[in-house]
Amino acid sequence: MPDTEKKKKKNTTEIQEKVLTRYDLKMQRRQEEKRREQRNKRIASAVGILLLVGLVCFVVSFPIRSWLTVHGTYIVVADENVTRVEFDYNYNTVRNNYISQNSWLTYFGLDLSGDLSNQMYSDTLTWKDFFDEMAVDNLLSGKAVERDMEAAGFTYDESEDYEEFVAALKQVASDSGMTFDAYVKEFYGPYATLSRVEKFIRQDLIISAYYEQLSESKTPSDQEIQTYYEENKDSYDCVDYHVLTVDAELPTEPTELADPVEETEAGDEADDAGTDGEEAAYEPSQAEIDAAMELAKAKAEGLLDTVAEDGDEYTNMSQSDINYLLTDWLYDSERKKGDTSVIEDTSNNRYFVVSFDDRYIDPSISVNVRAVLTEDGNGQDILDEWAAGEATEESFAALADQYNAPMTTEKGGLFENLNTSGLTEELYDWLTDGSRIHGDTAVITPQGSTVSYVFYYISTGDPEWKLSIKSTLLTEIMDEYINGLKEGLEVEDPHNNLNYLKILEQEAEAVG
Repeated sequence: MPDTEKKKKKNTTEIQEKVLTRYDLKMQRRQEEKRREQRNKRIASAVGILLLVGLVCFVVSFPIRSWLTVHGTYIVVADENVTRVEFDYNYNTVRNNYISQNSWLTYFGLDLSGDLSNQMYSDTLTWKDFFDEMAVDNLLSGKAVERDMEAAGFTYDESEDYEEFVAALKQVASDSGMTFDAYVKEFYGPYATLSRVEKFIRQDLIISAYYEQLSESKTPSDQEIQTYYEENKDSYDCVDYHVLTVDAELPTEPTELADPVEETEAGDEADDAGTDGEEAAYEPSQAEIDAAMELAKAKAEGLLDTVAEDGDEYTNMSQSDINYLLTDWLYDSERKKGDTSVIEDTSNNRYFVVSFDDRYIDPSISVNVRAVLTEDGNGQDILDEWAAGEATEESFAALADQYNAPMTTEKGGLFENLNTSGLTEELYDWLTDGSRIHGDTAVITPQGSTVSYVFYYISTGDPEWKLSIKSTLLTEIMDEYINGLKEGLEVEDPHNNLNYLKILEQEAEAVG
């Protein structure tokens, strides 16, 4: 039991003992002849005093407990005391981010409204343990970067960012039908208020600005990106090919190659009826399957000369989009135009007849645009308002800041190096049109969407493959840098609030 709790319990007991002592002395001074007739009143009085004492102790101790929860030490990270409010802020931040990026988790049984400490993430850790561990790592990273930032003398005025962030929170709270105070508790934990979490939000905004500056200074060079591409071409190249599928014609009833029929104890042939009384589908023997596959293979080989003309055409296919049985052959470094092959698919009793056409680096491009996103059906009105004014990129940026929801897009609605490959057909066709020039505008509402996009086109950006490699390398660089900053920093759990630490310790002891 923590020392504070022991002290509170001791104080409560002492108060009760003192009150009862005064009560007993009072009772002893009463006349003996009245003792019996007042027996019930004395008992009631004693009970009332005990209840009163308990209530007084509770009322007195409640603000103390609340203060200790908010301001007391929950855990210690990097020699700094972390309160429950700060821990909850980090816990809910990583939890919300993780769930938003992995929304499919609910389809696999994760009940976000239930107690996460009773739902297993792994054989030994609950989901609460998992998020606890992520929260602690987030705290460690934050403390480490903060120290590095202070050592570097970095300063940043986060005031405007903070006001926009709070405005966004208020908007989301309103859209959710919740009061702002209730939403802050929902979003950051039961003890959170804006005043209590403000310093954590501001600090995160400053750290984010410092991290961005670090990232820019450590951005990989074009040569490093090219070298990485040369070493990992298969992940970034696309191929064109033709393919035909030849299925083996499996028998639907026994042939001379069928397995011997089993007999029942009565000497009758085994019943082929299914569980519902209908006759079960015939299952060919392995010998029958092998024979059918031989015929299919011969047929497939007969199509090698015509597959390039008659096969189904596939273009701009990345490795992840292709049947895994074909990838090794298609991505063989020795492959050249006109090569053909027959590839067996034993799991599905078929053969692929493939013709290789071409291999090249993924041509997908990114674009630089400004955009206003609106669900109010006023996209054309916004564009007309722009056209009636100065009709410049700067005036469009001003309208974007006016109409876009806070924190949902960049300043001035600017999207730099926006990947186009994942966009809807309507957006993709307009943004990648070869005739597109700086200053082109449009209002596009994709089919089935409630969002209208008001675009101001700027230019094409870097190729997507280059952006992807840049992101991969930069992530590795920054992870290595942050992990270096965290070396030697420790976590202490004086009140046993982190169950995952015990489990990890037990697992380490079991390994020896």
